[in-house]
Amino acid sequence: MIKSRWVFDDDWEADILHRHDELQSLSRLLGPTEHGLRADDILIHGPSGVGKTASARYMLGNLRQRFGLEWSLIECSGKTRNGIIYEAVTKHSKAAVVHRNQPREELLEALESAVDGRPYVVMLDEADVIPDLDVLGDLLSIGLLSVVAITHSDNEWLNRVNRNVRPHFRGESQIQFRKYHVEELVDILEPRVERGLIGRPVDIKQLEWIADETGGVARWAIKSVLAAAKLAEERGHDSFHECDVRDSFDRAMRMIRRDNLRSLPVPYLRLYELVREIGPVSGGEMKRAYLEHQEQIFEGRGRDPVSWRRAWDYLSKLEDYDLIEASGSTNSKRYDAVDPELEASVEFNPQETAEVE
Repeated sequence: MIKSRWVFDDDWEADILHRHDELQSLSRLLGPTEHGLRADDILIHGPSGVGKTASARYMLGNLRQRFGLEWSLIECSGKTRNGIIYEAVTKHSKAAVVHRNQPREELLEALESAVDGRPYVVMLDEADVIPDLDVLGDLLSIGLLSVVAITHSDNEWLNRVNRNVRPHFRGESQIQFRKYHVEELVDILEPRVERGLIGRPVDIKQLEWIADETGGVARWAIKSVLAAAKLAEERGHDSFHECDVRDSFDRAMRMIRRDNLRSLPVPYLRLYELVREIGPVSGGEMKRAYLEHQEQIFEGRGRDPVSWRRAWDYLSKLEDYDLIEASGSTNSKRYDAVDPELEASVEFNPQETAEVE
């Protein structure tokens, strides 16, 4: 039944549907590069799985094809400040040879030399997890370099940005991505079904059911089609049965949670494991547990542990990824893992740590 699993991956190059206004805003802000000028800096924000990265990648790819625009996509998960600058250098076509452990000043000199009078756009995907946002000032110190930052929450991210840099991402430089409507999601699913499945094993009513159940999140809807196809294969069905669709949603979410977990830096994984081990737990207990284990959470990362206030942002990111639940009001939150059986691939055992101490 499944002809091509790749069709259901995020990286599959599909037409960008039902994002006319967002693409128009991107075109306006990136437009100066057509004339050899610096693009505006852009903050793209919205929930996971609604086409933020795909839309930006499509527009930048179009500008590269038409005008030779230099741009790079940097996955920020697990990247240090120097690591992001290093990638910005090495992904430029005119970059000199540099080494990851070179001093920051030398990396910035190499970046400035590579840009050399032509616009360069650096897209920072998952910019929420950048540990040191002073890297924005480093990048923006290069005259013709502009930044496209992709986040979940605009306010939380901006609150962490240096006040001198914050105006770059205010007002008309922000683009919000909303969730899709049911009929829009069906339009997005149709080409995936056509290219990814053999024959036509799913009918329009089932696609509408999937689009409605997944609440306007394209990634969840797309993975649900794949999950339903897998279930149908396992059960020996020639087409989607009601039970296949009904059971697809949980399986798809488990697939997404697993992928989300794999994409996160080690401190996030250890913090997730802490929640998974001790949850459900109150906000006060969570704070005490973090302060007790913060050294172990950041062990081997080449940086000091973050404050509890910053760790709270880490927890918010885990919540955005549907990895943990944080129910209740600010002062009475309770934290718990959404799927306690989902284990992070990281060495960290809070119970062993507590025994050692």
